[in-house]
Amino acid sequence: MDVEKNEQNIRKILVKCPPHLEDSFNAYPFLVALNEEFPYAEINLICEENCSLAYSFLPFRTRVFERPLKKKSLIQTHHFCANLNELFNIDLYFDLENTFNSSFMGFNFRARERVGFGVKWNKLFLTKKYLHPENMSIEKKCLKLLQQYTGKIEQELKIHHVRDEGQQVEKNKQLFQEKEPPKFIMIMLDNFQNVSSQIQMWTNFFDSFQNQKFIIWTQLDEELISELFSKVDLGGNNLYMHKGSDSKELVYLLNKVQGVVSNNVWSEGLCNYFGINSVLFLYDQLGNLPEYFYFLFKPHRFLVPKNGMIKYFFADEEKEIGEMNQVVDHIYFNFKL
Repeated sequence: MDVEKNEQNIRKILVKCPPHLEDSFNAYPFLVALNEEFPYAEINLICEENCSLAYSFLPFRTRVFERPLKKKSLIQTHHFCANLNELFNIDLYFDLENTFNSSFMGFNFRARERVGFGVKWNKLFLTKKYLHPENMSIEKKCLKLLQQYTGKIEQELKIHHVRDEGQQVEKNKQLFQEKEPPKFIMIMLDNFQNVSSQIQMWTNFFDSFQNQKFIIWTQLDEELISELFSKVDLGGNNLYMHKGSDSKELVYLLNKVQGVVSNNVWSEGLCNYFGINSVLFLYDQLGNLPEYFYFLFKPHRFLVPKNGMIKYFFADEEKEIGEMNQVVDHIYFNFKL
């Protein structure tokens, strides 16, 4: 295929994003490279319910559409597509989910070209299908799909957010009225589980600080998190709960914060993209966490089991840490408190 000739005919692109929120930033290198490859095309994204906020920080204009959780069957997928009239006349569809359902979605939008990795029956609805790469991270897999379609290899792609110092939020949404806010730490919590088992951990965490200001930010789990922190001894620290889903407000906070502590991978991805000092608390084994291979920054992670030593992970470094106060020492140093 002569991609350069075809670029002139590609005016409207639709991308089916990976299905899980924690994989949203895995798609960022693909999306940035896609925009560079087709700078004049309109790029649209379809993601699952409660995932759209993660895609609102891209450095180019796009439209994001959420598919409701109740629209997952083939019939419901057909109805979902049929009601999005503004997404018809798609020239190019990229399937980053690689399921029968997601390839069927591209067919329903009548996309002229439907591109994806051939996985079992999804091949029926793809016009361009490539051999599915086994044992490859989602981040690399997404970018490989674009590379195979265009025939071009990205050289040393490293993405990060370029701060806009003039970016403002409305006065009534600002948490700080003073010109220079105090040094604060933001704790971003979502997908919260097993409140009772974490009371002691967070008590030990706050007990290692003194007169520190914290903002607890959550998108979805305000009631659960309020329940947890009502039972946690905060010591002499100041804590403010905040439920938010406004991207401008979140960018404002990230531009002011000293650092972020999180329990979820999508928040880690956001901080990593923005170049914000961050710490991710994990309660189980590491599993298949993002590599951020095409990102400029790398995350700091702590595995905090119920019993046993806390483990610290950064890039290729791994070491055991005795107690929570040593984790806080790390935070003090890296957050420059």
